[in-house]
Amino acid sequence: MPDVPLDSTSERTRSGVLATVRTHATAIAIGLVAGAVVGYVGSQFLPTEYTATSTIFFEANGPFSPDQGGGGDDAVRFVANQAALVLTTDVLQPAADAVAVPIDDVRESVTAVAGTDTSDVTITAVAPAAEQAQAIADAVANSYRTVAGQRVTAEADAAVAAVTDAPGGAAAAAAADGATASAIRLRAAAYGDGVSAIEPAILPETASAPLPLQNALIGGLIGLFLVTGVNLLRDQRKAGTASVADLDLMLGAPLLSRYPAPGSRAISDLVNADSNSDRFRAANDVLTAIDVRLEGIRRPSVLFLSWQNHLSTTALTVSVSLAAAREGRPVVLVDGGGKERGISSLTDVSPGRGLEGLANLATPISASLRTWRVAKAELGVVPLSDWSPTPTSAAARPQVLRAAMERLRESSVLNLVDGPPLTERSLGLALGRGVDGVVLVLDEDTSVDDAQEMGRRIGIAGISAIGYVLVRAPRRRLRESDRSGGRGESAYESDMVVEEDRARA
Repeated sequence: MPDVPLDSTSERTRSGVLATVRTHATAIAIGLVAGAVVGYVGSQFLPTEYTATSTIFFEANGPFSPDQGGGGDDAVRFVANQAALVLTTDVLQPAADAVAVPIDDVRESVTAVAGTDTSDVTITAVAPAAEQAQAIADAVANSYRTVAGQRVTAEADAAVAAVTDAPGGAAAAAAADGATASAIRLRAAAYGDGVSAIEPAILPETASAPLPLQNALIGGLIGLFLVTGVNLLRDQRKAGTASVADLDLMLGAPLLSRYPAPGSRAISDLVNADSNSDRFRAANDVLTAIDVRLEGIRRPSVLFLSWQNHLSTTALTVSVSLAAAREGRPVVLVDGGGKERGISSLTDVSPGRGLEGLANLATPISASLRTWRVAKAELGVVPLSDWSPTPTSAAARPQVLRAAMERLRESSVLNLVDGPPLTERSLGLALGRGVDGVVLVLDEDTSVDDAQEMGRRIGIAGISAIGYVLVRAPRRRLRESDRSGGRGESAYESDMVVEEDRARA
């Protein structure tokens, strides 16, 4: 298997904005430049817009009143109301007719803002052409002034008519209060339209949009924050993932190899006998580590335990056994129980007496041991006594496994046990006391908390850990049921690439 540089996996990445900026400075700079370029280039495809403004200055500080001098004491509210009146159909329709632009376009392009410190309303118009923007702004201002004057005249006429048509006594009373027709006319003339002046719009010389430099700045900032944020999240995630150095320290064992996980539950995916594959080379690395660590032990036995994905553990166990068989070593695969998709269902051999029968000296070895031919290799298999293992199976009793391994030393050189997945009860670690060594199988994204928990359990169980194998996730992730703690939905998918020598079985 090709070596992986330790620089990216042996040390945990520091999390934090400054650490991310220092680590990914080049990528962040590229994101900044790319965002700026996209913003600048994208501006060239945006429609050109021009903005013109005209201002209405008010002389009155309140609405016209026929029986008063006009005005009021709430000028701020009055100006705010006039800003709202500017955007009504009564004002915009005449303006739209004057500039020959549809009223809907005028309504979308015009805004009116009341002054906060002064009695004025600023009208802003946006249009594709400078002349059109200027014309719309002026037309709306002039239309408002006309409509405002018409409203004053209409109110004065209504008040005069009310006084003229009133009965004699009411008319006399109104006259006594100064609400005569002539007085009302004088007040209306004095009020006028309430506007003191209109500042016409100036023809804009430059477009208000798009702004290439501004868009480039915004795009650059977006690229900067986006790339920084993505790398920050990745660094934080990686900081929570145990590195090789973390695992070495917490597990008290070295990394043996990296093993590509099977892409599916098909037997052809699980049993890969191709000597040129990464999985087979990883199996050779594990076999070499076993030979070195257990040197001097007569016909050793090794237990394979998974923390997350028990399917990968079964595949790795078979790969190591095939690597040993290629060297001419008699190998026996043992189903340690505790999970449904173990060696038993993978090999499709008939059930035997299992570990219980193998550990019993009164029971012949042949009652438990079966033969499996795969990829021109012959492997011994000790399947379960039935296909429904229970929590009280042999996985919980290391003494049974120890006695069974002693009997197998008579007929095999290497015994590999496909152990149960590690759960909160740690049955697999208990089973580890019945073999010469244990190989742990972990996902590459194992968290620091999980690594600490595994190290704690290993220390309590008192097992001899040969090392650990990191499983690389396949391109097509396994279903969640395959990653569960030892239980699945169904057996392995049928695949006839595996040949069983039924005659010899």
